[in-house]
Amino acid sequence: MVSFLLLLIIYLSFVSLGLPDSMLGASWPLIYPSIGADVSMAGIVSMTACFGTVISSLAFAKISKRFSTRVITSFSIFVTSLALFLMSKATSIYMMLPISLLLGLGGGCVDSALNNYVSLHYSTGAMSFLHGFWGVGTTIGPILLGIILPLGYTWRTGYFSISIVQAAILILSLLGFPLWTLKEKENRKQGIYEDKEKVLGAKEALKRKGAVFALLGFFAYCSLENTIMVWNATYMVSGGLSESKAASFASLFFWGMTIGRISTGFIADKVGDAFMIRVGSIALISAIILTPFIPVSYFWIVLLLLGLDCAPFYPMMMHQTPRLYGVDASPALIGLQMASAYVGSTLAPSLFGFISKLSGMWIFPIYLVFFFVILVFSTEKKRSLLSSLGLLK
Repeated sequence: MVSFLLLLIIYLSFVSLGLPDSMLGASWPLIYPSIGADVSMAGIVSMTACFGTVISSLAFAKISKRFSTRVITSFSIFVTSLALFLMSKATSIYMMLPISLLLGLGGGCVDSALNNYVSLHYSTGAMSFLHGFWGVGTTIGPILLGIILPLGYTWRTGYFSISIVQAAILILSLLGFPLWTLKEKENRKQGIYEDKEKVLGAKEALKRKGAVFALLGFFAYCSLENTIMVWNATYMVSGGLSESKAASFASLFFWGMTIGRISTGFIADKVGDAFMIRVGSIALISAIILTPFIPVSYFWIVLLLLGLDCAPFYPMMMHQTPRLYGVDASPALIGLQMASAYVGSTLAPSLFGFISKLSGMWIFPIYLVFFFVILVFSTEKKRSLLSSLGLLK
């Protein structure tokens, strides 16, 4: 019962991670004219937040030596709540940039902390559910904006409201502190200990066999995922679909991923993460190959499939970390994996924008295939390592 209740607190905390992720994109058309910014500056704001996330992800191994997961999680939620509140008060792009950095710093720590904790203490299915709840968080922001804007409120009310939701999750997180203590006692009875003195730094962790493939896999996956997220609507418009329909279709990628992660949570423990990754790989390349042959009026089907097919990769690869590289290397490597993921998320969509200007939007599926090949190379190398260790399910 203690494990289950604590897991619910962790899931709520991951909802808090997803809450800010969709707010900028959903509200930017209203933000930039009100603060005197150019429409193109959304990329700079997003990159600033990603920079903060990379910094805190890389620092996680050192932070985890000094503070417990519950303290890191609660403090990170507090920081993101504060940043969202400050964002609602921003009057210029120069105010928004440091606030975005603060938002990223908070997000990177809670992301690394909870991924590491669930990888160590819970099943593959629990990890899949965890990332499904991130998807739940990403849907709340746009839904909230859709409710309040017709009532005459502004984007500032949206950010303020989300900061209040974050604060409520923070209170629940603080109330759940005794559960972490009970879980630690439960772990000790089972002979499970976390020796913080033995936690490796980044340099030592990277020396573990195959560690570089973990970083490469997260870079490739998030490059592919975020290119789809950022450019799918533009790809549909270039094919003749109206902007309004393209915008409505675009959300189906998120919905597909959320449904996929929650669904795989029910079967992942039975079939294993390596199997789920291989099935996801076959399904994903099939959906990418379909992309240029499906009329844009039916492209919502492809987006739903792409979301479903992407679902297993991130949680399954994350859950493999302590088994493949050791509990002592897990905090550092999860932080490095998160940093690699955010670098891919930031760079790949920007690079595609440059390439598509030179070649045209037709290159979209080919660009996705490039990162898919890197992803499969990485996951198959990790599969071989699991097999050699006798851990392949």
